Amino acid sequence: MKFRKPELIPLLFIICATLVLCTLGAWQVKRLQWKNALIADIAAAQSLETLGNLPQDVTGLTYRNVILTGRYMNDKTLRLVGRKENMRAGFFVLTPFVLEDDGRVILVNRGYAEEGNEHPVDGVQSVKGVLRPPREKRPFAPENQQDKNLWFYEDIHAISVITGSPLIPYVIEATGDDRTTQPIVSDGKISMRNDHLGYAITWFSLALVGLVMFAFYQRIPENKA
Repeated sequence: MKFRKPELIPLLFIICATLVLCTLGAWQVKRLQWKNALIADIAAAQSLETLGNLPQDVTGLTYRNVILTGRYMNDKTLRLVGRKENMRAGFFVLTPFVLEDDGRVILVNRGYAEEGNEHPVDGVQSVKGVLRPPREKRPFAPENQQDKNLWFYEDIHAISVITGSPLIPYVIEATGDDRTTQPIVSDGKISMRNDHLGYAITWFSLALVGLVMFAFYQRIPENKA
């Protein structure tokens, strides 16, 4: 099989396309390694003993299970815009929680509620849940509208100003089995999409297909050799 000398523009195009596709594939491989490590870290954290109180140094407590005692600051409740399947438009109820043992404050996501179903609770409460990082602002997401109490991400600094106390830099995702009483708490299952291997295979396959097609394009048919 013989091949003709490639023209400059098609050659440059296939080189650039192959480099771009392989770069995307390599990036997805790195993302796969990162995601696998994160999933392993979450599983390890979930297997540890449930915390009944928080140490002063809270570093490295992400995704630990907790049962903490304290009081809700109901007058500082925030509405995090969201949606839950098969329910009317509503929001996630975020309420600062003053820990009974040392007075520190942490934000609790009490669950999803439709308008008018926040159901604040008074007095000393025990909260069962999972510590997670605050949701950060995503690209193109709206800014928080504090004057309307509409929040699109959990700005710990801004919420600390509202509560008048520095917040512990985690959110307790309240968990439980009740799926009828609003706010509806999380089931505690932490699932993360991990499609990076499929994406990596796709990008590398496209690069290979492009090279094969280019080779066929440059091939000289036997009857013209």
